[in-house]
Amino acid sequence: MIVAKFGGKSVANASNIKTICRITKQEIKKHPVIVVSAVSQVTNMLLALAVADSNDFNNIFRQIENAHFNLISDLWGKKTPENVKMYIASSLDSIKTIAGKIDKTKAEMDRLLMHGEMMSSYIVACALSLSGIKSEQVSAMDLIVTDEEFGSAEFIPQLTVKKTKKTIEPLLKKGIVPVITGFIGATEKGEPTTIGRGGSDYSASIIGYSLGAKEIQIWTDVDGLFTADPRIVQTAKPLSEVSFKEASELAAFGAKVLHSRTMRPAIKANIPVKILNTLNPKSPGTKIKVDTSFSSRIAAITSKKKIVLINLYSTEMLLSKGFLARIFAVFEKNNISIDLVSVSEVSVSVTLDNDENLNNALAVLSKFTSVAKISDFGIVSLVGEGIVKIPHVMKKIFTILDKQKIFVKMISLGATDINISLVIESSKVEKTVRSLHDGLIKL
Repeated sequence: MIVAKFGGKSVANASNIKTICRITKQEIKKHPVIVVSAVSQVTNMLLALAVADSNDFNNIFRQIENAHFNLISDLWGKKTPENVKMYIASSLDSIKTIAGKIDKTKAEMDRLLMHGEMMSSYIVACALSLSGIKSEQVSAMDLIVTDEEFGSAEFIPQLTVKKTKKTIEPLLKKGIVPVITGFIGATEKGEPTTIGRGGSDYSASIIGYSLGAKEIQIWTDVDGLFTADPRIVQTAKPLSEVSFKEASELAAFGAKVLHSRTMRPAIKANIPVKILNTLNPKSPGTKIKVDTSFSSRIAAITSKKKIVLINLYSTEMLLSKGFLARIFAVFEKNNISIDLVSVSEVSVSVTLDNDENLNNALAVLSKFTSVAKISDFGIVSLVGEGIVKIPHVMKKIFTILDKQKIFVKMISLGATDINISLVIESSKVEKTVRSLHDGLIKL
C-alpha cells in the first residue's frame, strides 16, 4: 500500500485532475491511498475572507465559488453530476455562514479553512469514480486525532493509528481508493483542527505511518528536490536521492517542496518518501530514505528570508546554572519555535521564522536580560551528510563570502554534522546562495 499526496496546483485544473486519475490507475496494484490539498490559492482566499469588509467579502467569495464551479465545468461540462454541484453549493453556503460571523479565534478559523480540502477531495473522489476507479472521499477529521493547538495542531499517534486503520483498511480490502482531506484533523472532542500551512504533506506522512505504507509519494509541481532553488540558481540540478536527515534539514531551512514536519512520521516508521511532479509524471523525482551511501558532501543549499534575530545579553549568565533553561522556557510558554541558537558566556542569539506571539515573550525576557530584536536578516543553509568533515569546508565558505563582501552575523553548525547555517542580511541571501552554489557544489 502506498500513500500519494497531491498538492494545490495538482488539483487546480481539469487537466491535472485527469493526470491524478491516470497516476492512480498506474499505481492501482499498490493499493493507493490519496491525500489532497485544497485547490491552489483557496486557503489564502478563505483566510482573506475571514477579515474582509463587506465589499471585499463578496468579491473574494465569488473567486472561491468560481474556482470550484469552473473546475467541475472543465472536468465534465454539461455532464457534471448533480451530487457534485450540490456538494460544492452546500460547502459554499457553509463557508459564507461561518466567515460572515466568524470571531477570528484559531478554532473558528480552522472550522472555516477545512472546507477547502473538503471540496477538493470530493471532486477528486468523483473524478476517480467516473474514470472507472472505485473511490470514496474520507475526511481526515475521522482519522487524525490532534491536540487542541488550533492552527498548528499536533497529531496523537496511538489514537490516530487506531482510527485510521479502522476506517481505511476496510475500504482497501474492498478495492476502494480513499481520497483523504489533507491539512485537517480533529480533537478528541471532534472539533476541527488544522496542522499548519503546507500541512497536507504532513497529513500524508501521518496516514502512511498509521497504515504502515510501503512508500509515501508527494506529488507537487517540480521535479523533486534540487541542489538550490532553481528560481535563484539557474544551474541547480535535481537530486535523485537524499537521506531523511538531509531532507528534514532542507525542509526546516527553506525548501518549499516539503512541509518541515513531513519527515517525522516517515522516519519513525522507516517509510521512504518520493517527491514527484504531477506536471511531469515521467520524471524520476527525488527519493528520500534512511539507507544511503553518502559519506561527506554538500547536497544542497537552501535559504529563508525575513527571519527574526533575537539577541539576549546578561552578565547573570556567567557561570550560572539554569539561565538558558529560563530563557527557553519563556519561548516554550509562548509557543515559539526556534531555528538556530548561538551561545557565549554572557549572550544568546536565536533565530525565529516569524514574530508571532513574540511581544509577550520579549516583555518577559526583558525583565531579566537585555533584549534586541532585528528583523532584516535571512538564513542560508548548506546541507549534506558529513558536511563538517569535508576538508577545509569552513575556509572555503568564508573565502567565497569574503570575495563577495558578504558579512556573516551568526553561524550555527548542526549537532548531527549535516548543516552549516549562516545568518546574513536579508538583501544578500540570493547572492550568497548563488556564490556558494557555484563555488562548492559539484555538478
